[in-house]
Amino acid sequence: MNLYQVFSHSGPLAGNNRQQRHCPQCGVRFAEQVLARFERQRCERCGYVHHLNPAPGITMLIKSKTGDILIGRRRATVHCGGQWCLPGGYIEFEESFIDTAHREVREETGLAVRINGIVNVVSNHLDDGHHTLVIVLLGEALAGRPEPGDDLEELMWIDRWTHAGIDYAFEADQRIIDGYFAGNLQLLPIDARIE
Repeated sequence: MNLYQVFSHSGPLAGNNRQQRHCPQCGVRFAEQVLARFERQRCERCGYVHHLNPAPGITMLIKSKTGDILIGRRRATVHCGGQWCLPGGYIEFEESFIDTAHREVREETGLAVRINGIVNVVSNHLDDGHHTLVIVLLGEALAGRPEPGDDLEELMWIDRWTHAGIDYAFEADQRIIDGYFAGNLQLLPIDARIE
């Protein structure tokens, strides 16, 4: 099975959707302009450059004792509402990616988990307004009862046969789960001192 790490559903000038009106450093209004690919806004007064960086996040494959994977249906009010995804979310500035995994899984599933390792890192150009860099982790439930929360309205354990018929919100999730059920995932260990 091929290893997929870049998923692109945005246009070549998607950065234009992330322009700021004013320089956050000195307050001068930025000039209205169409930016070329990889071109960034630069303040004429103070020289500040508005860098466009992807939003860092995590997603987690939570496996059951029988090898099933937990997925959740996204609430109608969020991006890709009604479709299914792996639990996960954005890394907060004060958090490590491990802390984020524990927090997001607890918020979205009600479970406490043990993280076994890193499965993959993927770039998701989801659309012209969303670009994420996601660390994909594998783990298992330690405690709690699955209960949907936060951005998820329903949870479901899936096996390899159920997986084939799921309407996934994100191509990356589908490909990662494909690899899991094909037995093709290799784990990069994580620092045991923080897990």
